[in-house]
Amino acid sequence: MFKVMYCERCGDVGYVFLRRKCKNCKIKLKLLPEEMKQKYNIFEESWDEIGVKLNTFWHTFDEELNLRKEYISRTDNFVMNELINNPVFSMEEYKKQLEKQYEDEIRIAEMNRRELHERQMKHLAAMQKEKDRQNCIPRCPICGSSNIQKITIGTRAVKTAAFGVVGAVDDAGKTYKCRNCDSKF
Repeated sequence: MFKVMYCERCGDVGYVFLRRKCKNCKIKLKLLPEEMKQKYNIFEESWDEIGVKLNTFWHTFDEELNLRKEYISRTDNFVMNELINNPVFSMEEYKKQLEKQYEDEIRIAEMNRRELHERQMKHLAAMQKEKDRQNCIPRCPICGSSNIQKITIGTRAVKTAAFGVVGAVDDAGKTYKCRNCDSKF
C-alpha cells in the first residue's frame, strides 16, 4: 500500500510504494503523520479532489497549471513551517527539488494539453470524414431525396429492345432515377 512520506533534507513529500529513500538526495524517508496531513491539507480529501480534477480534461492549460501549483504550495507550507528548523534540512536542496517539481508539473500539464489537442483533432477528423461520407451520397437535384437507383446497362438494353431508339433517347446521358419524383439525372 502507498504511504505518504517526506524527506527531511530536501522537503520532497509524496506517495511512496516500495522506495524508502528520497529520489532527490537519497536519504531515508520519514512517514508523514496524519495530523500533518490534516493540518496542511496534503494527501487528504481535498488533495484527492484536486487529483480528480487534474485527471479530467474539462480545464484549460492555465487551470491545470494552477491546480498543480496548489499541490506544490500546500507541501511548501508544510516544509516552511515544519522542516525549516530541522538541522538536516537544506534550503539549497529544497529549492533544487522545488524547481525540478515545477518543471515536472509544467511538462505534465503541457503533455496533457497536447494529448487533449490530439484527441480533439482526431474527433474533428472523424466528424469531417463522416460529413464527407454523407455529402458523397448522390441526391436527386429536383427533390433532394437520397432514395435513388442507378440506371443500369441492362435497363437501357431492355428499353432499347422494347421501344427502339425512342427508349434509348429517354435515358441518354442519365445515370440515376429518383424513386420519389421519378426524375432522371
